[in-house]
Amino acid sequence: MGAEPLSPLPREPQTPHVWPLYVATFLSTYVFSVANIAAPGIQADMQLHGSTTTLVIGAYAVSFTSGLIICGRLGDAYGRRRLFRIGISAILVTAALTALAPTPGLLILGRLLQGCAAALTTPQILSSIQAVLHGRARSRAISLYAVCAGAGTIGGNVLGGGVISAVPPHLGWRSALMSIAVIAFIAWLGSRHLTESRSPNPEGFDFPGSAIVAATLMCLITGLTSIAAIDPLRPLAAPGAFALTLTLLTAAAVGACLLRLHLRRREAAARPSILPLTVIRVPAVAIGMALAMLFFLMLASYMYNYAILTQEGLGITPLLAGVGLIVNGGAFIAVSLFAGSLQRRFGTRIMVVGACVQAAGFAALAVLAFVQAEPFLLWFQLTALLTGGGQGLMFGPLVSVVMNHVPDSVAGLTGGLIATSQQGGMGVGIATLATLFTVLTHSLPIPLAFAWTTAVTVLVSLAFAVLVTRLDRRG
Repeated sequence: MGAEPLSPLPREPQTPHVWPLYVATFLSTYVFSVANIAAPGIQADMQLHGSTTTLVIGAYAVSFTSGLIICGRLGDAYGRRRLFRIGISAILVTAALTALAPTPGLLILGRLLQGCAAALTTPQILSSIQAVLHGRARSRAISLYAVCAGAGTIGGNVLGGGVISAVPPHLGWRSALMSIAVIAFIAWLGSRHLTESRSPNPEGFDFPGSAIVAATLMCLITGLTSIAAIDPLRPLAAPGAFALTLTLLTAAAVGACLLRLHLRRREAAARPSILPLTVIRVPAVAIGMALAMLFFLMLASYMYNYAILTQEGLGITPLLAGVGLIVNGGAFIAVSLFAGSLQRRFGTRIMVVGACVQAAGFAALAVLAFVQAEPFLLWFQLTALLTGGGQGLMFGPLVSVVMNHVPDSVAGLTGGLIATSQQGGMGVGIATLATLFTVLTHSLPIPLAFAWTTAVTVLVSLAFAVLVTRLDRRG
């Protein structure tokens, strides 16, 4: 009697290959922050007005924000890995286009195309994490998402500043923008091994709604950005800029009204909608989107204003200006690693604490700029501990709360909504607080303009804390 054949041992399930998603998360904020640190060099080399410089920075956010929701839907329907790879490839190409742009117009066009490429990529990150990871692995991945987003913001300043300082001035900003292509290539290589996923029952497309959203956001952000070209004491001295701003903001208001009407009609007809009201009405999603926008509004304007203050106002080199943010970034990353467990223990109250800590950091920074303390970068590190630590307590828990309140079937949509709020916040931050800073420099020294703008950011931080309490009651 022969021995019975042994049954093969069951294979251990392999951990999904997700590290390229973290690289792309780093890249999504790196693209924005590296342009911030390069902004003074772009302005000097191309002899741009301050309002044109803010448009160069904001152009990326305009097209990025406009395409995120529809691209999240495309990933749900046609495969998130497929859309991710197409988007990363396009980011690589547009990085070369922006770095080699010979004129301001082509540079702005390149940034707009780069935003479109990023819109294809970014919604697939959170939706892929939600689709292929579960339980604690998903929670850890969301925490790492927050860490990588913060690291990209700081990395853009530090690495970008290093690159700018290492080459001749007229090549500095171009080399910094070209560094985007290197990171995109790394993500592209790894993306070959990502797990493909799509929604089993994807929502249909709403192309008219997508067009309304894109046009409305584009008019809003561009209109707010163009305010920097208007002299607040003599607004009619530049009638063209005044008329353009008024036209764009009016168009944005009309677009918002049309969108509201369109969404109600699609819901009444039970047809697919670009912003399904059933999802938007989930308190955690609606309030979470507003919180994400406020968070990145503050972060983007802070980074842009810091670059102008240090390089143009204080004469600090791009390298030292970037290195000066390491403590801020380190505090953000260190706190983010523990923010998830703190949220599980204390709930959304941890975000209120984070907002108040950040507000204290910004208040101290405003005082520091008012008195123009020397050496600035040394004293700045004390405020950076507070701002970075507070930011770490705010962002990671926020993403976790929103993603845990939506079903997997709309993961791509929700990833698109969060990314839209994130990039929209960056664009609006450049268009509002950075524009306020630019306008104030018309009549005040740069350090004092920075101080007043930072004081306004304190109020925005406190508004964030108040809004979190509503999330706690209704989430």
